Amino acid sequence: MQPAEHYATPVHGQLGGFFSRSNDLKESFSVRWGKIDFHVHHGIQANVKVILRVYRSNDIIETYIIDTDAYEEQWNYHKRSTRDFFILPNSAQLGPILCIKFSYLIHLNEHSIPSQHEYLFMDYQQIQNEHPQSRNINSDWTSINRYKAYELNAGQLQADVDWMNHHYESLKLTPKFTKGQQYHPYHPKRYLHEHIDKVIRSKHAHPDRLCTIKVSVDCIDDTDFVSHLIHAHHQGVLVQCIVDWRKMTLTNSQNYARLKYAKVELIGVFCTPKHHLIEVLPDMHTKFVIFNHEDCILGSFNITFDRWWANWESGMTFHSEGMCRLLDNIFQSQRGGVIQRYGIDPLSHFNVLYTFWSTCHVKWQIVPTAPCDFGRNSSRQTFD
Repeated sequence: MQPAEHYATPVHGQLGGFFSRSNDLKESFSVRWGKIDFHVHHGIQANVKVILRVYRSNDIIETYIIDTDAYEEQWNYHKRSTRDFFILPNSAQLGPILCIKFSYLIHLNEHSIPSQHEYLFMDYQQIQNEHPQSRNINSDWTSINRYKAYELNAGQLQADVDWMNHHYESLKLTPKFTKGQQYHPYHPKRYLHEHIDKVIRSKHAHPDRLCTIKVSVDCIDDTDFVSHLIHAHHQGVLVQCIVDWRKMTLTNSQNYARLKYAKVELIGVFCTPKHHLIEVLPDMHTKFVIFNHEDCILGSFNITFDRWWANWESGMTFHSEGMCRLLDNIFQSQRGGVIQRYGIDPLSHFNVLYTFWSTCHVKWQIVPTAPCDFGRNSSRQTFD
Protein backbone atom coordinates (compact mmCIF):
# COMPACT_ATOMS: atom_id res chain seq x y z
CA MET A 1 0.00 0.00 0.00
CA GLN A 2 1.20 3.51 -0.81
CA PRO A 3 1.91 5.72 2.23
CA ALA A 4 -0.15 8.83 2.96
CA GLU A 5 2.48 10.96 1.21
CA HIS A 6 1.25 9.49 -2.09
CA TYR A 7 -2.11 11.22 -1.56
CA ALA A 8 -1.26 14.42 0.33
CA THR A 9 1.73 16.68 0.98
CA PRO A 10 2.13 18.97 4.00
CA VAL A 11 3.30 22.35 2.75
CA HIS A 12 3.16 25.03 5.41
CA GLY A 13 2.86 25.55 9.15
CA GLN A 14 1.84 28.64 11.13
CA LEU A 15 2.18 29.46 14.82
CA GLY A 16 0.47 32.51 16.29
CA GLY A 17 1.59 34.71 19.16
CA PHE A 18 1.02 34.12 22.86
CA PHE A 19 -2.38 34.75 24.42
CA SER A 20 -4.15 33.78 27.63
CA ARG A 21 -6.80 31.08 27.89
CA SER A 22 -8.60 29.85 31.02
CA ASN A 23 -9.89 26.42 32.05
CA ASP A 24 -13.12 25.52 33.88
CA LEU A 25 -11.48 26.38 37.21
CA LYS A 26 -10.64 29.90 35.96
CA GLU A 27 -6.92 29.12 35.93
CA SER A 28 -5.07 31.04 33.23
CA PHE A 29 -2.52 29.60 30.76
CA SER A 30 -0.38 31.19 28.07
CA VAL A 31 -0.99 29.34 24.81
CA ARG A 32 -0.35 29.72 21.08
CA TRP A 33 -2.54 28.99 18.05
CA GLY A 34 -1.37 26.76 15.19
CA LYS A 35 -2.33 25.59 11.72
CA ILE A 36 -0.92 23.18 9.08
CA ASP A 37 -1.76 23.28 5.35
CA PHE A 38 -1.85 20.34 2.92
CA HIS A 39 -2.07 19.84 -0.82
CA VAL A 40 -4.16 16.73 -1.50
CA HIS A 41 -3.64 14.97 -4.83
CA HIS A 42 -7.11 13.46 -4.87
CA GLY A 43 -10.75 14.52 -4.75
CA ILE A 44 -12.42 15.50 -1.49
CA GLN A 45 -13.17 11.82 -0.81
CA ALA A 46 -9.64 11.75 0.67
CA ASN A 47 -9.77 13.15 4.19
CA VAL A 48 -6.71 14.07 6.28
CA LYS A 49 -6.29 13.72 10.04
CA VAL A 50 -3.23 15.12 11.77
CA ILE A 51 -1.42 13.49 14.69
CA LEU A 52 0.37 16.29 16.55
CA ARG A 53 3.33 15.19 18.70
CA VAL A 54 4.59 17.66 21.32
CA TYR A 55 8.08 16.76 22.59
CA ARG A 56 8.99 18.07 26.04
CA SER A 57 11.88 17.59 28.41
CA ASN A 58 12.05 14.43 30.57
CA ASP A 59 11.22 12.29 27.51
CA ILE A 60 7.56 13.35 27.57
CA ILE A 61 5.58 13.22 24.32
CA GLU A 62 2.04 14.59 24.18
CA THR A 63 -0.27 13.42 21.39
CA TYR A 64 -3.24 15.24 19.86
CA ILE A 65 -5.71 14.46 17.05
CA ILE A 66 -6.72 17.31 14.71
CA ASP A 67 -9.29 17.33 11.91
CA THR A 68 -8.87 19.21 8.62
CA ASP A 69 -11.24 21.13 6.36
CA ALA A 70 -11.17 21.14 2.55
CA TYR A 71 -11.09 24.18 0.26
CA GLU A 72 -10.30 25.00 -3.40
CA GLU A 73 -11.88 21.71 -4.36
CA GLN A 74 -11.44 20.09 -7.78
CA TRP A 75 -12.38 16.62 -8.95
CA ASN A 76 -8.81 15.32 -8.60
CA TYR A 77 -7.18 17.83 -6.26
CA HIS A 78 -7.93 20.06 -3.31
CA LYS A 79 -6.30 21.80 -0.37
CA ARG A 80 -6.82 21.22 3.33
CA SER A 81 -5.92 23.03 6.51
CA THR A 82 -6.20 21.88 10.08
CA ARG A 83 -8.87 23.24 12.32
CA ASP A 84 -7.62 25.47 15.10
CA PHE A 85 -5.24 23.83 17.54
CA PHE A 86 -3.39 25.24 20.52
CA ILE A 87 -0.15 24.48 22.31
CA LEU A 88 1.12 25.25 25.81
CA PRO A 89 4.80 26.23 25.31
CA ASN A 90 5.66 26.01 29.01
CA SER A 91 3.98 23.56 31.39
CA ALA A 92 4.39 23.75 35.18
CA GLN A 93 4.27 19.93 35.42
CA LEU A 94 6.08 18.93 32.21
CA GLY A 95 8.49 21.74 31.40
CA PRO A 96 9.04 23.57 28.09
CA ILE A 97 8.35 22.25 24.61
CA LEU A 98 11.54 21.22 22.80
CA CYS A 99 9.91 20.79 19.38
CA ILE A 100 6.60 19.91 17.75
CA LYS A 101 6.30 17.30 15.01
CA PHE A 102 3.34 15.75 13.25
CA SER A 103 2.33 12.78 11.15
CA TYR A 104 -0.95 12.35 9.34
CA LEU A 105 -3.51 9.82 8.19
CA ILE A 106 -5.38 9.66 4.90
CA HIS A 107 -8.95 8.36 5.04
CA LEU A 108 -9.85 6.72 1.75
CA ASN A 109 -12.14 3.82 0.84
CA GLU A 110 -13.09 3.17 4.48
CA HIS A 111 -9.46 2.72 5.59
CA SER A 112 -6.81 4.90 7.22
CA ILE A 113 -3.39 5.20 5.61
CA PRO A 114 -0.52 6.48 7.81
CA SER A 115 2.23 8.78 6.65
CA GLN A 116 5.69 7.29 6.42
CA HIS A 117 7.31 10.14 8.33
CA GLU A 118 6.86 12.57 11.17
CA TYR A 119 7.53 16.14 10.04
CA LEU A 120 8.88 19.09 11.99
CA PHE A 121 6.20 21.71 12.65
CA MET A 122 8.17 24.13 14.86
CA ASP A 123 11.52 23.97 16.67
CA TYR A 124 12.43 25.24 20.13
CA GLN A 125 13.51 28.72 19.02
CA GLN A 126 10.32 29.28 17.07
CA ILE A 127 8.12 28.03 19.91
CA GLN A 128 9.75 30.31 22.48
CA ASN A 129 9.89 33.34 20.16
CA GLU A 130 7.00 35.60 21.11
CA HIS A 131 6.31 36.67 17.51
CA PRO A 132 4.16 34.70 15.03
CA GLN A 133 6.13 32.03 13.21
CA SER A 134 5.83 30.16 9.92
CA ARG A 135 7.67 27.25 8.33
CA ASN A 136 7.66 25.59 4.94
CA ILE A 137 7.25 21.90 5.66
CA ASN A 138 9.94 19.75 4.02
CA SER A 139 12.03 16.65 4.66
CA ASP A 140 14.40 18.35 7.12
CA TRP A 141 14.41 16.67 10.55
CA THR A 142 11.87 14.03 9.57
CA SER A 143 11.67 10.76 11.52
CA ILE A 144 9.85 7.47 11.12
CA ASN A 145 6.15 7.65 11.96
CA ARG A 146 5.13 4.87 14.36
CA TYR A 147 1.54 5.99 14.92
CA LYS A 148 -1.10 3.73 13.37
CA ALA A 149 -4.87 3.80 13.43
CA TYR A 150 -7.18 0.81 13.21
CA GLU A 151 -10.61 -0.07 11.83
CA LEU A 152 -13.08 -2.71 12.95
CA ASN A 153 -14.84 -5.19 10.70
CA ALA A 154 -18.02 -3.57 9.38
CA GLY A 155 -19.63 -6.97 8.75
CA GLN A 156 -19.14 -7.95 12.37
CA LEU A 157 -20.65 -4.65 13.55
CA GLN A 158 -23.66 -5.24 11.31
CA ALA A 159 -24.12 -8.71 12.76
CA ASP A 160 -23.89 -7.27 16.28
CA VAL A 161 -26.58 -4.66 15.64
CA ASP A 162 -28.92 -7.17 13.98
CA TRP A 163 -28.50 -9.62 16.86
CA MET A 164 -29.10 -6.97 19.54
CA ASN A 165 -32.29 -5.76 17.86
CA HIS A 166 -33.81 -9.22 18.33
CA HIS A 167 -32.02 -10.45 21.45
CA TYR A 168 -32.14 -7.63 23.98
CA GLU A 169 -31.19 -9.98 26.78
CA SER A 170 -27.75 -10.50 25.21
CA LEU A 171 -26.76 -6.97 26.27
CA LYS A 172 -26.92 -7.89 29.97
CA LEU A 173 -27.37 -4.22 30.78
CA THR A 174 -27.82 -2.49 34.11
CA PRO A 175 -29.16 1.09 34.16
CA LYS A 176 -27.64 3.38 36.76
CA PHE A 177 -29.02 6.63 38.13
CA THR A 178 -27.26 8.10 41.11
CA LYS A 179 -26.14 11.19 42.96
CA GLY A 180 -22.51 11.98 43.58
CA GLN A 181 -22.41 9.74 46.63
CA GLN A 182 -19.64 7.19 46.32
CA TYR A 183 -21.27 4.81 48.80
CA HIS A 184 -24.37 4.53 46.58
CA PRO A 185 -24.58 1.05 44.98
CA TYR A 186 -25.07 2.55 41.50
CA HIS A 187 -22.20 5.02 41.73
CA PRO A 188 -19.80 4.07 38.89
CA LYS A 189 -16.59 4.28 40.92
CA ARG A 190 -16.93 0.79 42.35
CA TYR A 191 -17.75 -0.69 38.94
CA LEU A 192 -14.74 0.99 37.32
CA HIS A 193 -12.25 -0.26 39.88
CA GLU A 194 -13.70 -3.78 40.00
CA HIS A 195 -13.38 -4.10 36.24
CA ILE A 196 -9.87 -2.68 36.11
CA ASP A 197 -8.95 -5.44 38.57
CA LYS A 198 -10.82 -7.96 36.40
CA VAL A 199 -8.70 -7.00 33.37
CA ILE A 200 -5.51 -7.25 35.45
CA ARG A 201 -6.50 -10.74 36.61
CA SER A 202 -7.16 -11.73 33.01
CA LYS A 203 -3.68 -10.55 32.03
CA HIS A 204 -2.10 -12.51 34.88
CA ALA A 205 -4.03 -15.64 33.89
CA HIS A 206 -3.19 -15.25 30.18
CA PRO A 207 0.13 -13.37 29.87
CA ASP A 208 0.24 -13.70 26.08
CA ARG A 209 -3.25 -12.27 25.56
CA LEU A 210 -3.78 -8.62 24.63
CA CYS A 211 -5.79 -7.20 27.53
CA THR A 212 -7.08 -3.65 27.15
CA ILE A 213 -8.76 -0.77 28.93
CA LYS A 214 -10.05 1.94 26.59
CA VAL A 215 -11.18 5.21 28.13
CA SER A 216 -13.03 7.85 26.11
CA VAL A 217 -14.16 10.48 28.60
CA ASP A 218 -14.06 14.27 28.40
CA CYS A 219 -12.23 14.55 31.74
CA ILE A 220 -10.59 11.82 33.91
CA ASP A 221 -9.07 13.98 36.63
CA ASP A 222 -9.62 11.49 39.45
CA THR A 223 -6.61 10.42 41.54
CA ASP A 224 -7.83 6.91 42.40
CA PHE A 225 -8.86 6.14 38.83
CA VAL A 226 -5.58 7.41 37.35
CA SER A 227 -3.54 5.49 39.95
CA HIS A 228 -5.41 2.29 39.09
CA LEU A 229 -4.90 2.82 35.35
CA ILE A 230 -1.16 3.30 35.89
CA HIS A 231 -1.06 0.13 37.99
CA ALA A 232 -2.84 -1.79 35.21
CA HIS A 233 -0.35 -0.41 32.70
CA HIS A 234 2.54 -1.64 34.83
CA GLN A 235 0.88 -5.09 34.94
CA GLY A 236 1.03 -5.36 31.16
CA VAL A 237 -2.48 -4.15 30.31
CA LEU A 238 -2.74 -1.89 27.25
CA VAL A 239 -4.34 1.28 28.64
CA GLN A 240 -5.51 3.90 26.14
CA CYS A 241 -7.16 7.19 27.12
CA ILE A 242 -8.84 9.78 24.91
CA VAL A 243 -9.87 13.10 26.46
CA ASP A 244 -10.66 16.64 25.42
CA TRP A 245 -7.46 18.56 24.65
CA ARG A 246 -8.24 21.29 27.19
CA LYS A 247 -8.58 18.88 30.07
CA MET A 248 -5.10 17.36 29.57
CA THR A 249 -3.37 20.62 28.61
CA LEU A 250 -4.93 23.54 30.47
CA THR A 251 -4.54 22.05 33.94
CA ASN A 252 -2.42 22.27 37.06
CA SER A 253 -3.57 18.82 38.21
CA GLN A 254 -0.92 16.15 38.63
CA ASN A 255 -3.15 13.34 37.36
CA TYR A 256 -2.64 13.93 33.65
CA ALA A 257 1.07 14.51 34.22
CA ARG A 258 1.28 11.17 36.06
CA LEU A 259 -0.27 9.37 33.08
CA LYS A 260 2.25 11.00 30.73
CA TYR A 261 5.25 10.21 32.92
CA ALA A 262 4.02 6.60 33.17
CA LYS A 263 3.93 6.37 29.32
CA VAL A 264 0.21 5.55 29.28
CA GLU A 265 -1.31 6.40 25.89
CA LEU A 266 -3.15 9.69 26.44
CA ILE A 267 -4.58 11.49 23.41
CA GLY A 268 -6.18 14.92 23.38
CA VAL A 269 -8.90 15.56 20.79
CA PHE A 270 -9.28 19.02 19.27
CA CYS A 271 -12.97 19.56 18.61
CA THR A 272 -12.87 23.00 16.98
CA PRO A 273 -15.28 23.11 14.01
CA LYS A 274 -16.28 26.47 12.60
CA HIS A 275 -19.92 27.14 11.84
CA HIS A 276 -22.11 30.21 12.14
CA LEU A 277 -24.65 28.29 14.25
CA ILE A 278 -22.10 27.26 16.90
CA GLU A 279 -22.60 29.56 19.90
CA VAL A 280 -20.56 27.75 22.56
CA LEU A 281 -17.07 26.31 22.06
CA PRO A 282 -17.56 22.53 21.65
CA ASP A 283 -15.43 19.85 23.21
CA MET A 284 -14.88 16.10 22.95
CA HIS A 285 -17.80 14.92 25.05
CA THR A 286 -18.09 11.13 24.77
CA LYS A 287 -18.13 9.25 28.06
CA PHE A 288 -17.50 5.50 27.98
CA VAL A 289 -14.95 2.93 29.12
CA ILE A 290 -14.36 -0.51 27.56
CA PHE A 291 -12.79 -3.33 29.58
CA ASN A 292 -11.24 -6.05 27.43
CA HIS A 293 -13.82 -7.20 24.88
CA GLU A 294 -16.86 -7.92 27.03
CA ASP A 295 -17.59 -5.20 29.63
CA CYS A 296 -18.30 -1.50 29.16
CA ILE A 297 -19.91 1.47 30.85
CA LEU A 298 -21.27 4.69 29.38
CA GLY A 299 -23.18 7.57 30.85
CA SER A 300 -23.48 11.29 31.50
CA PHE A 301 -20.59 11.59 33.92
CA ASN A 302 -16.97 12.62 33.77
CA ILE A 303 -14.52 10.71 35.95
CA THR A 304 -14.09 13.57 38.38
CA PHE A 305 -16.01 12.14 41.30
CA ASP A 306 -14.96 14.71 43.90
CA ARG A 307 -16.72 17.40 41.81
CA TRP A 308 -20.08 15.67 41.50
CA TRP A 309 -21.52 17.01 44.74
CA ALA A 310 -25.33 16.53 44.62
CA ASN A 311 -25.58 16.15 40.83
CA TRP A 312 -27.74 13.35 39.53
CA GLU A 313 -25.93 11.33 36.85
CA SER A 314 -27.16 8.52 34.63
CA GLY A 315 -25.35 5.63 33.01
CA MET A 316 -25.55 2.02 31.92
CA THR A 317 -23.25 -0.98 32.10
CA PHE A 318 -23.14 -3.84 29.59
CA HIS A 319 -21.68 -7.33 29.63
CA SER A 320 -21.74 -7.74 25.85
CA GLU A 321 -19.00 -8.31 23.29
CA GLY A 322 -21.20 -6.75 20.59
CA MET A 323 -21.74 -3.55 22.57
CA CYS A 324 -18.01 -3.33 23.27
CA ARG A 325 -17.32 -3.58 19.53
CA LEU A 326 -19.81 -0.81 18.70
CA LEU A 327 -18.16 1.48 21.25
CA ASP A 328 -14.71 0.43 20.04
CA ASN A 329 -15.74 1.52 16.55
CA ILE A 330 -16.20 5.03 17.94
CA PHE A 331 -13.02 4.80 20.02
CA GLN A 332 -10.87 3.81 17.05
CA SER A 333 -12.32 6.65 14.98
CA GLN A 334 -11.37 9.09 17.74
CA ARG A 335 -7.82 7.70 17.59
CA GLY A 336 -7.72 8.53 13.88
CA GLY A 337 -9.26 5.50 12.18
CA VAL A 338 -12.21 5.49 9.77
CA ILE A 339 -15.47 4.85 11.56
CA GLN A 340 -17.09 1.76 10.03
CA ARG A 341 -20.63 1.95 8.73
CA TYR A 342 -23.47 -0.42 9.46
CA GLY A 343 -27.13 -0.40 8.56
CA ILE A 344 -30.04 0.01 10.95
CA ASP A 345 -33.71 -0.81 10.74
CA PRO A 346 -35.54 2.50 11.42
CA LEU A 347 -38.63 0.64 12.68
CA SER A 348 -36.73 -1.50 15.14
CA HIS A 349 -37.45 -0.96 18.82
CA PHE A 350 -33.78 -0.89 19.69
CA ASN A 351 -31.50 1.11 17.39
CA VAL A 352 -28.02 1.07 18.90
CA LEU A 353 -26.11 4.31 18.39
CA TYR A 354 -28.11 5.27 15.30
CA THR A 355 -27.47 8.98 15.90
CA PHE A 356 -23.89 8.61 14.68
CA TRP A 357 -25.15 9.34 11.16
CA SER A 358 -21.76 8.84 9.51
CA THR A 359 -21.68 5.39 11.08
CA CYS A 360 -25.11 4.09 10.28
CA HIS A 361 -27.07 3.82 7.07
CA VAL A 362 -30.77 3.07 6.94
CA LYS A 363 -31.43 -0.29 5.36
CA TRP A 364 -34.57 0.73 3.49
CA GLN A 365 -35.23 3.46 0.96
CA ILE A 366 -37.71 5.39 3.07
CA VAL A 367 -37.95 8.85 4.52
CA PRO A 368 -38.54 8.74 8.29
CA THR A 369 -41.50 10.73 9.54
CA ALA A 370 -39.82 11.75 12.78
CA PRO A 371 -36.74 13.99 12.87
CA CYS A 372 -33.60 11.97 13.48
CA ASP A 373 -29.94 12.12 12.59
CA PHE A 374 -29.99 9.26 10.11
CA GLY A 375 -32.27 11.20 7.76
CA ARG A 376 -29.28 12.50 5.86
CA ASN A 377 -28.59 8.99 4.61
CA SER A 378 -32.16 7.70 4.61
CA SER A 379 -32.52 7.52 0.83
CA ARG A 380 -29.40 5.47 0.34
CA GLN A 381 -29.60 1.69 0.37
CA THR A 382 -26.40 0.23 1.80
CA PHE A 383 -27.25 -3.37 2.48
CA ASP A 384 -29.30 -5.92 0.54
